[in-house]
Amino acid sequence: MVVALVVSATFAVAQQAPKKDEKKRSKQEQEEIQQVVKLVDGVMAGQPAPSDITMTLEPFFMKSQEQRTFVPFVLTVKNAPKTDSAMYVRVVNPAAVPDPKAKKVEYPWDDIHFIPAAQLAGDDVKLSRVFMATAGTYDVYVAFKERVPEKAPKGTVAKMGVLKTQVTVPDYYNGELATSTILVADKVNTLSAPLGPEEARERPFVFGNQELPPATDMEFKKSEELSIFFQVYNAGLDSTGKPNLTLEYEFNKIEGTGEKFFNKTNPQVVNAASLPPQFDPTKFPVPGGITVPLGSFAEGQYRLAVKITDKASGKTKNQDVRFTVKG
Repeated sequence: MVVALVVSATFAVAQQAPKKDEKKRSKQEQEEIQQVVKLVDGVMAGQPAPSDITMTLEPFFMKSQEQRTFVPFVLTVKNAPKTDSAMYVRVVNPAAVPDPKAKKVEYPWDDIHFIPAAQLAGDDVKLSRVFMATAGTYDVYVAFKERVPEKAPKGTVAKMGVLKTQVTVPDYYNGELATSTILVADKVNTLSAPLGPEEARERPFVFGNQELPPATDMEFKKSEELSIFFQVYNAGLDSTGKPNLTLEYEFNKIEGTGEKFFNKTNPQVVNAASLPPQFDPTKFPVPGGITVPLGSFAEGQYRLAVKITDKASGKTKNQDVRFTVKG
């Protein structure tokens, strides 16, 4: 089996905090913002969530340049309106005690997005966005509302929905060997130019000069490839002042209640000899990943075991990726 190894030659610094919506909004847009904010206020106060639009949220976790975790997510929207819409994201710490003297409640994160109709085609619409938060467990609310045109017939009722879900953000700042979420990419896009601040809000799965949108599911055809990407955090440093890691990838085929070894790659060695001279462990996470052609995989279910060995600290970290190969 031929396995192509891929570790991006472009080392991206830890993810930067995205800029929140700063555009000057029209009167109608300001009213839309007030409406979606009130939707979430109502659900937080115990009112039933409107359900014309239903959503699910899949979070990913990555270390940022500050003491907060970068959380890009994929929002799957069912029954999405086919017109321009407004979306509001609020992250709430349920354990926080509100300050009775505060004039305005401050949340760990809240932001508004206006979604053009062109992004809402199809049955299950998938949108990528991001929030930031320190380690902990949060209630995440997403309000989605159809924008009714100013000239719509009187009495037109907008479709709307509110999602409430719980997200636990890991701690990447405790010094322990850790990895980001292992991202299984749908494809690998090379960018010709850096994203602007507004584009970055809508395309959070960009690392250096590569964009890795997550796969829509874990089922792949034999004619496809399996591409995974992740970052390693808090690796120890050897005498050269650089990490010294071995990354191993082993494929096991699931058979009944057990599994059978299928194949493995040659280990990836990440150390002073393989890292570029400008690699600064205080700024750059160590990237890992592989791209594997699936032509030699028999149909069935598999578990990819990822093992990171930190030779400098003597620590190890194990992660799994489960996927299915179909004809």
